Amino acid sequence: MNSDSTRIIKAVIFDLDGTLLDTEALSDRATLEAFGDAIPLDAREKMRRNGNVLPWEIKSEILGLRGDEWIPMVIEYGREHWGILKEGEEVSGQPPPPSVDELWQGWETNLNEFCKTVEECSGATVLVQKLAELGIPLAIATSSRAAAVAQKRLKHENIFQHIPVIVTGDSPTVRNGKPAPDIYIEAARQLGVSPSECLVFEDATVGCESGNRAGCTVIAVPDPRMNKDVYASADVVLPDLWHFDGEAWGISLKMASFAKKPPN
Repeated sequence: MNSDSTRIIKAVIFDLDGTLLDTEALSDRATLEAFGDAIPLDAREKMRRNGNVLPWEIKSEILGLRGDEWIPMVIEYGREHWGILKEGEEVSGQPPPPSVDELWQGWETNLNEFCKTVEECSGATVLVQKLAELGIPLAIATSSRAAAVAQKRLKHENIFQHIPVIVTGDSPTVRNGKPAPDIYIEAARQLGVSPSECLVFEDATVGCESGNRAGCTVIAVPDPRMNKDVYASADVVLPDLWHFDGEAWGISLKMASFAKKPPN
């Protein structure tokens, strides 16, 4: 724990995807399906055998980014590794890739449908409910657009009912996406506290950097495949939400005491 991480906390801000809701695998599938036949059949078959997930080398680079930032990266990756047509290239029977806007819309439409059955990240409901019982103001700061958040919350009002402030990536008050600090500064403003009085939960490195640059205390709860050494902008790195202990920040909550099976 960094020495600066022991300040007293007055509010908590959560990232959404991969932190509260386990959307990442669904997001991968939504992305690949949005490409359609632009991905050659042999590459699509290989992806199917691998569970329709994005390769980790590109997935780890795009976590936490807004669609207008990560979609061009995936298209370029597809051109280099999947056989997607390059600009001006023509192959009989193979369509060109969708534009950034087309892929974004297709991804979002697919994900909205898939997210009707999305599960929470382990411990998310308990953590949010216990913080709410303590009277701690809560917010979400997510790179997702508002329409997508509306679909993701349908099954999880037990979480969202406690979080009155939700700042999305398409909010007019958020000029720059993560890793810029804008979204966390705006969430703190809506909560009526200073960013330095906020505790942030994030899974992505760009999100951790965003919270850090805003002046928040940052807890990283990364995908287990991530190299923990890349989380230099986080004050604390936890294996999951069940390992959270708020004592250091004046929060009377030890998540391990509510776990059905004590965390390792």
